[in-house]
Amino acid sequence: MNIVKLVILALRNLFRNNRRTAITLLVASAGFAALAIFAGYMDFSFNGLREVTISKGFAAGGGTGHIQVYNKDALDNDEDYALQYGIDGYKSMLDEITALNHVSFATARIEFNGLVSNGDKSVSFMGIGVNPEHEAGLIDYWNSLRTVDRRKKVMSDAAYKQLQETGPYGVLLGRKMGESLNARPGDTLMLMSTTVDGAVNVVDVDVAGVIDGAMSILDSHYLVTTVDAAERLLLTDKVSKVVVVLDDTENTASVADVIDATVNTDERRGHFAVVTWDKLAEYYYSVRDIYNIIFGFTGGIVVVIVFLACVNTMLMSTMERVREIGTLKAIGVSNTWISLMFLFEGLFIGLFSIMGGLVLQYVSLVLINNAGIMMPPPPGTNSPYLLRIYPASGYIPWIGTLIVVSTTMSGLLTLLKIRKISIVNSLTHV
Repeated sequence: MNIVKLVILALRNLFRNNRRTAITLLVASAGFAALAIFAGYMDFSFNGLREVTISKGFAAGGGTGHIQVYNKDALDNDEDYALQYGIDGYKSMLDEITALNHVSFATARIEFNGLVSNGDKSVSFMGIGVNPEHEAGLIDYWNSLRTVDRRKKVMSDAAYKQLQETGPYGVLLGRKMGESLNARPGDTLMLMSTTVDGAVNVVDVDVAGVIDGAMSILDSHYLVTTVDAAERLLLTDKVSKVVVVLDDTENTASVADVIDATVNTDERRGHFAVVTWDKLAEYYYSVRDIYNIIFGFTGGIVVVIVFLACVNTMLMSTMERVREIGTLKAIGVSNTWISLMFLFEGLFIGLFSIMGGLVLQYVSLVLINNAGIMMPPPPGTNSPYLLRIYPASGYIPWIGTLIVVSTTMSGLLTLLKIRKISIVNSLTHV
């Protein structure tokens, strides 16, 4: 007996009972396809969540952009008053950063809070002063992604265009805040806040429209205005941070290093902190960790099911081939070689299952991605999304390895049975 003959014999044995082999292959192929489809959904979810975090965000501060620049003291210390550790001279910084390769644009933001009033009722707000054109550019970035087709362009920049058209003292209200104040586009409201000197200041603003925050809980206190209005309200020429948007997320790390060298020149060395989006994405990492746990648990169950199906096939095959095993022993074939034959059978089941699983995965991807299935909003958010499954090519080798190992190892249990079969009894076995 040699390895080549053993392989040929193992292949021929697979097709001795076509029905049982076909059922085992179908179970293993379905397991492979299920894991691949779930991995593709994870890949889609992670990619989409990453880009939504960058372009829209999951907090009152809006989309994180790819990179943010802060006064380093703002990260290390609590402010005693508004914009104590803000960035001054930010306009020249914007010009320097925008001139760098792979940078689409850079924009300034001011984060502040206070009260908004219609004269009869006042509501506390978490406000952000922005450049409306650039905030609309974040939405354009989302819609420009190669992975976004026309049905996934659900993020609209209409509200920021309304804010831009309203003028320097326009304001966008969270939907629930607008309902609470009974405010409509064109109405005038008062913003009240504490200036950088500790005084109370009031600015009249015009309602440009309402906006849906990324998370529903924020809509009762979410307010967006222009940088000009925020500077006038706070009586400052500083901003809270500079947000940088790139042409591709994959360039984040390399461009961050260049920005760090650009803003922290000799006279300002160590003054600014350059923070990439992933350091600001707590929600993204929370969801990713949950998905990884679910995938690991689900994958374990599927692998066990495939393993048990193959074990059943191998043990049934062993019982049916007792006389054959006895004959092989009688002509001098060792238990090791006989067991190795069953291991090869399990290996071939795994390999054939991968091919079948790839076909099932492809068919499933075509059906699901063209079905136009809309998923409900994730917990705490407002926007539904179109379901898509990615090919998950990075996961395929690992999934294939799990399936092959489980089907191959199922042949090990036959070793115990083979060792108990005696030559005399096996030759008279019916």
